[in-house]
Amino acid sequence: MKAILKTIAAVAMFAFAAPAFAGGVTVANDGTSKLKLEGKVFADLTSFKSTNAAGLDTKVQSARVERAYFTGKYYFNDDWMMRITTDVSLNSALNAAGKNNNIFLKYAYLEGKLAGDAVVLRLGQSHTPWIDYEQGLWGHRYHSKVLIDTNGYDASSDVGIGLKGKLADGKAAYWVTYTNGAGYSHIDRTGNSMDIDARVGVYPIEGLTLDVQYRNGYKGLKTFVNGVASAPTKQTLYQIMATYGMGKDFRVGVNYAQNKAAPAAGTAITNKAYAVWGWAKFAGDFGAFGRYENTKDNQAANLQVKMNHLAVGVEYFPVKHVTLALGLDNTKTKTGGVQTGKTTRYGLWTETKF
Repeated sequence: MKAILKTIAAVAMFAFAAPAFAGGVTVANDGTSKLKLEGKVFADLTSFKSTNAAGLDTKVQSARVERAYFTGKYYFNDDWMMRITTDVSLNSALNAAGKNNNIFLKYAYLEGKLAGDAVVLRLGQSHTPWIDYEQGLWGHRYHSKVLIDTNGYDASSDVGIGLKGKLADGKAAYWVTYTNGAGYSHIDRTGNSMDIDARVGVYPIEGLTLDVQYRNGYKGLKTFVNGVASAPTKQTLYQIMATYGMGKDFRVGVNYAQNKAAPAAGTAITNKAYAVWGWAKFAGDFGAFGRYENTKDNQAANLQVKMNHLAVGVEYFPVKHVTLALGLDNTKTKTGGVQTGKTTRYGLWTETKF
């Protein structure tokens, strides 16, 4: 046993020092069972400027490790597996009394094929149906999030149960989850109801993806304590997306999302948002990407909140699994037609993985 643990540790250290293995590193085999380790790091060296509603500026120039993931996957056989992923992220508010690096659990689930790839069970803390899927198509999470993640309409991970599958020889897919609703950052919530989150996609020709999302629930805030029921805001999200691309050469996409927040008393607020994005690789070791997002709500003109987000960059791939990008990220917010916030970040972003 000690020899096995030493071997695993040595392989893991080698993997971090030289991330050159696709899909992680297999560190142990036992018949049809195997253990794989994976890692991913987002880091950047950027200049950041923020302007508030009063026109006051804040400027920061620094290096940071934004996210660092470590994953262990154990495959019992070809049909059943388990996964544990830890995540390190920066706390948005600096804590002078402690550390602003948070290490937390991102994924911890059991997965099993109940009817081949057509019906796959997920149980535990797992991906929600949309965000990770779109991130795979967008391919630039290390620089910019996807639309509903940026706007906070959904979390990328939650606790519950789900069924997913591929149908019609892969030309259709579905993923339905029933979760606590508050997301991975609040798995301790004791809500009195759970949320539905689902995605259905069709892929009629090579390279074309067409997907729809439906999410409905209280995000873990509906409670019933000592005979008293809370009256939280109900959130309902609809989204559609179409993308087209060829392998690792290029992809373009467009999203439209509508998120309705309906309180038990008062007027519901509906946010409508769209995104247009794309990326391409050229000249062997280089590439470029861009994303534009627009969001506004249905409040009266003097109260309406609008947001515009632009992310662009050029990439260099010096070695497999390492990406360097010079980029710009800019967000402007207006309330009632008056600018109430602006942030601009530019510099060097990196993604390293094994």
